[in-house]
Amino acid sequence: MAAVPPTPGPLTRQTILETLLAFKRTSVLRTAIELRVFDALAAGPRDAEHVARAVGAPARAVRVLLTALASAGLVTEHGAPEHEEFGLVEGGDRLLVTSSPEYAGDAVTVAASQLEWETMGTLTETVRAGGTLLDRDASDPDFTYWQDFAAHGTFATRPVAAGLSTALGTWADGRESIRLLDVGCGHALFGLTFAEAFPQTSVVGLDWPGVLPHARKNAEAMGLAERTTVLPGDAFTADLDGPYDLVVLANFLPQYTEQDGIRLLRRVGAVLAPGGRVVVAGFTVGDLDPAREFGGRMLSLLLLAWTQGGEVPATEGYLRMFRAAGYAEPEVHDIPGLPTRLFVARQD
Repeated sequence: MAAVPPTPGPLTRQTILETLLAFKRTSVLRTAIELRVFDALAAGPRDAEHVARAVGAPARAVRVLLTALASAGLVTEHGAPEHEEFGLVEGGDRLLVTSSPEYAGDAVTVAASQLEWETMGTLTETVRAGGTLLDRDASDPDFTYWQDFAAHGTFATRPVAAGLSTALGTWADGRESIRLLDVGCGHALFGLTFAEAFPQTSVVGLDWPGVLPHARKNAEAMGLAERTTVLPGDAFTADLDGPYDLVVLANFLPQYTEQDGIRLLRRVGAVLAPGGRVVVAGFTVGDLDPAREFGGRMLSLLLLAWTQGGEVPATEGYLRMFRAAGYAEPEVHDIPGLPTRLFVARQD
């Protein structure tokens, strides 16, 4: 019997107000990251005049921004209004100063992207219409979000990519060579992380031409350029140039209807070498407590606005696609701490 999810706490005026105001916290953090306010505070607390000179903006505007950041708990504030100084909160030096190896501020480009901002602003119209209002949706080669996603990824990208190497470790260790196709590769970190773990692997990254420079950049940064090639084109029509020992579709199938997902799984199955594997990685919904599936459910909202029928499936939805495409029952691997799963399949 499935576990009964916990009942949400009682709704109050305060929780409604906090939800309605959440966009303002996003706005001040995004602006501070874009202006590099946190870099200006890296050497210690500073007044608004100092920060204004560092970021190249008028002092009054910067002071108002800093006081808003302090109210949001994103910087500290000390002293009387005429002598106030602002500083980094604990963790700010690691996560919000651009010179830090752990810098996380570039996540703003994807997590609070301008396109998402505009999309959520027309969500009422999208829901009323029953789907996308865009003339050129997410299937368009020039859809700018995919370039931003390829450049920056998300906080979950590397843990899930590492999970792929763990899930296939025994299979990979038994093979002299592995030719890997990363479908809709974007940053290509799924294929590249696997190739980093298993030196017998070569990677082919398939994506739109405008996205592939980010894959090449990551391959060079990871010392894998000689083992990486790119294949520009549409996953549904490009010459896939098989066979492949491993095909990876990460965060890709939810963009399409279930029937299109089946069609694509059949297509990559046709270029799979004997003994090969197809891996699908991504969010699932409907399997966990709703609060733990926030990311996947919000992605479904974006896909409602950006695609012709895309939606994040439940685990059973992925399994149904594999069965219909002629695969054996996949292995399902959870990623600790994330509402993301890996589906590892071979053909019957």
